[in-house]
Amino acid sequence: MAEPSRETIVRAQQGDQQALTELIISQQHYVYSIAMSVLKNADDAADLTQEAFIRLFRTLPQYNGESRFTTWLYRLVINLCRDELRRRGRQVAIVPPATDDEELDALQTIADNDRLIDPAQSLDLSQLRIEVRRALEQLEPHYRLVLTLYYFEDLKYTDIAEILDLPLNTVKSHIRRGKERLAQLLHTTEPPATRVVEQAVRKTPDEQMLQITPLRLLPGWGRR
Repeated sequence: MAEPSRETIVRAQQGDQQALTELIISQQHYVYSIAMSVLKNADDAADLTQEAFIRLFRTLPQYNGESRFTTWLYRLVINLCRDELRRRGRQVAIVPPATDDEELDALQTIADNDRLIDPAQSLDLSQLRIEVRRALEQLEPHYRLVLTLYYFEDLKYTDIAEILDLPLNTVKSHIRRGKERLAQLLHTTEPPATRVVEQAVRKTPDEQMLQITPLRLLPGWGRR
């Protein structure tokens, strides 16, 4: 995950078009992946990605640096996904609250920091990417979303908890159980390596995203 520099953010807040473009280029795959993990439809995810950047440009002056920029942005995306599901009449929470079992089972809340576990040796890299993508699509929505956030390497447990507005122990539990479910779906005892999951949750060659620019989204924004 690419965290924009403070200089880029300040320039973007001042209306610098190049800085706004840099923000989009560095974040569009992550935003799309989060939207896709919730909406499970490429067109819907692309539309929400564009809406997320429109909303970003309108609210960017409000960002005060109290949290990481990516944490602030991804929470905005999650809120837009919630709004979209609510608009469709679906009241199901994106990520359910912790159950009593999760709260009481201390083993489930132990942080699992090993992102580089080797995948099953029986699958080559390209085949594994296909299998991981299929497995992710079969996961329960909250596991799919938490693992999508988790495998962006720099996104820490505390960041995920803030983005999803969940207790830290719940995030740890969902990640651990999600990785276990992913391994089960892959018919292996070990979760796939980080680089494979990252490639699986981002866009694939047949799902090319439109290159969105600030000028196309909000003409004249920088002159306000």
